[in-house]
Amino acid sequence: MRLLPQKCENRLNLMVLPNLLLQLGPLSVYSFGMILAAIFLVGVFLFWRGATREGFASDPIFDLIFLCTLSALFGGRLSFILLTGEPSLFNDPLAIFRVGEGIFWMPSFLLGLIAFYLYIRRRAATSGWSFFKLADLVVPIVALGQAIGFLGAQVTGYLSSVISPAFGYLGLTLILIFVKRKVVTTGVVFFLYLLLSGFLTVGGEYLRQVKAVALGIDLNYLLGATLLTAGFAGLLYQFLRSRKLFPSLQIKFSVPTFLGEIEKQLRFRLKVSRIRQKRAGGEDASSTDRISEKD
Repeated sequence: MRLLPQKCENRLNLMVLPNLLLQLGPLSVYSFGMILAAIFLVGVFLFWRGATREGFASDPIFDLIFLCTLSALFGGRLSFILLTGEPSLFNDPLAIFRVGEGIFWMPSFLLGLIAFYLYIRRRAATSGWSFFKLADLVVPIVALGQAIGFLGAQVTGYLSSVISPAFGYLGLTLILIFVKRKVVTTGVVFFLYLLLSGFLTVGGEYLRQVKAVALGIDLNYLLGATLLTAGFAGLLYQFLRSRKLFPSLQIKFSVPTFLGEIEKQLRFRLKVSRIRQKRAGGEDASSTDRISEKD
């Protein structure tokens, strides 16, 4: 799975941007590379703004972004070289820095997530940082970046698909934003992203003509299954841990409460029925007295 693969036929009939935007001597500026750079800068700004609004300091947030970016690029590039053998690190050690020649998404995501967790865990002891709180902030931005990235790959001719994955990730972004506004338990948005992005990863790989296979294993299927499992397990854990996940939607349910409401309704209906019987009996008695008086 290359970051800049061979040009493909655009099956969605979208406007295709030129591959090479600018050539300055040995420096080549590609349209897809510019799109990825813009996505990264906008994502950094959105995450910084959201984190500072939640009370996090700016400098540690930028340190976190820098660490996760380096970890993700290093993990993705190193795994690409080791699994494909192109090029050899022994003959060309500087190839580790040429990320434009190809990376693998799964190691990038996992190593970036590990760096994200370790840094927040270190800050939690001194500053009270919460992994799930920051993860809930970043995953809608990641989903939006994936949507724009797939769309950019489509319009630059690097992705050939009958159905663009961009629409799926755009829908995922809207779902995560909606849930984040309604949710009360931290971590639900993060696990929901894992679940739905895993589903989109599996579906997108099924539609792809060129599979991301290394050592006989389809890496996107493996990543999708891992995300699906982790997301489902996390959501189940959060549900069992706290029944009130969406208080603003008033989604509350428990077996004792449900049975108690049924008991209250039954008692109320029984009481109303007895009152009606007494009233009916009183009316019959009064009518009988009236008849006897007339006789």
